[in-house]
Amino acid sequence: MELFESIMWKYIGQEYQVLTDNLKRTDIEELAEKLACFDTIYFVSHGSSYNSSMTVMPFFMKNAGVNVHCITAGNFISSEALASLIDSKKTLVVLISQTGNSRGTLQAAQLAEKYGIKTLGISADDTATLKKYTDYFLTLNCGEEDSNAKTKGMSSTILVLLMLAACMGVIRGTIIPDEKAAVYRELQLQCDELDEFVSRSIQFSRENSIGNGMKDFYIVGSNMNYGLALEAQIKMMETMCIPTCAVDSEEFSHGTHRSISENTTMLVIRTGRNAAFAQSIYDYFNKLANVIMIETCQENKEKNVISVTECPLTESVMLIVAFIQVISAFAPEYNHQDPNRDANNDFTELVDTRI
Repeated sequence: MELFESIMWKYIGQEYQVLTDNLKRTDIEELAEKLACFDTIYFVSHGSSYNSSMTVMPFFMKNAGVNVHCITAGNFISSEALASLIDSKKTLVVLISQTGNSRGTLQAAQLAEKYGIKTLGISADDTATLKKYTDYFLTLNCGEEDSNAKTKGMSSTILVLLMLAACMGVIRGTIIPDEKAAVYRELQLQCDELDEFVSRSIQFSRENSIGNGMKDFYIVGSNMNYGLALEAQIKMMETMCIPTCAVDSEEFSHGTHRSISENTTMLVIRTGRNAAFAQSIYDYFNKLANVIMIETCQENKEKNVISVTECPLTESVMLIVAFIQVISAFAPEYNHQDPNRDANNDFTELVDTRI
């Protein structure tokens, strides 16, 4: 396979339009009015949808003023005691599935219904099976994505949830309208810069031969970008089919650092919230391993560091996730491999991942 033949590039190229269209929506604010009464939210999902919820969780708690838990669908449905203890009057279960037919997510919706817990379904469009199982429903309006590794669906999920949190925050009195407007301006700015940054990320990938000799992949991030570290972990695992590891920057020195070798490829995500710690990780391991870093601090001019516009309210997550998508598509193609090639694909049929 040659570079840019994967269908992933088509979907990455559609992100600008999908995201800007979502930013113009008014139905999210209308939904926020209905959900503002809930004090606790459980995000229940799989894969990239779970990583999306981990990304927005800190933002949701701070701006919407609600207590947030992220749990995989498998853990939710296997722990019925948890559902039985939830205060159904104050708690909302948010079920995210881009395809809308993930078996675990649908079973989680049924379990929530059993205990009288209100549910919000989030999926690509209104045709999702999930819509039939939930009390409220929100579309991502991202269209079809016939790819094992999701891109525009992941970005749309993050954007829509950030918008929902900001709208709920105004209604609940956690933030004022001007603060919501500032969040929306950051999101618009990141959308406006998206296509140029994707091009720059591709050039960065070329200059650093990302994928060359890659045997394993470690990602370090924190706060909102810990969720994106998890996404980089699953993306590179899906496309390169290699062992990967995501870790919070504060946890990195508690064992993970011992497994780094000269054959390791590392991605460090550095923002204002973890600047000093992330820089120390970069400085130390840049001498020992194949390290790349994406930062908002604009302080490192090395070839293996790419800078992105700092958006402090949203931690530049829309641009950073785009970088992750680019390198996860670039790396396998650099090795003449299809990111969506067969790799134990029949296992998902064996365990009925989709209904």
